[in-house]
Amino acid sequence: MALFSEKDERLIISHMKSLGHYHDRFVRISRLMPKYTPKQISNHWRNYLNPKLCKKPLGNYEKKYIIELAQKYKKSRNQKSNINWKNVIQDLEKQFGKLYSENQVKNFWGSNIRSNTRIDLSLRLPEVISDDDPKHRQKFSRVSLLTMEPTHQPVLNEPYKMQPY
Repeated sequence: MALFSEKDERLIISHMKSLGHYHDRFVRISRLMPKYTPKQISNHWRNYLNPKLCKKPLGNYEKKYIIELAQKYKKSRNQKSNINWKNVIQDLEKQFGKLYSENQVKNFWGSNIRSNTRIDLSLRLPEVISDDDPKHRQKFSRVSLLTMEPTHQPVLNEPYKMQPY
């Protein structure tokens, strides 16, 4: 079941038309609709209801631009994962004239990061010296890695003796 009904969405849109110029617009709307917090209303507006939002998927140029901007903002703050997405979205809108939702941009970035950090076993395996000839080095292939026995066996603390809660 959706958090916002169609009636509530229409109310938020009409309230944004009249109260949208205030800095605390979401707080004011939440006073008129006490069922929702300002954060819920703000999130729903920015990701779903704003009529300026582009409903089309990100294009290739936008994707490349998001990657460049996110890396730039990430490096400038010297922190691992704190990217100011509001700045990225504003720069994206200035560059391409389209407003994308924060969810759409962050979901693209997250999937891009996950796909770039996956380990490709055939490329990242260490070189091992052969027992027969110390001068000869061979690389493990993906097939030989899958057929190898594990070198470390986990030590279990006798799980059959564990007590239930």
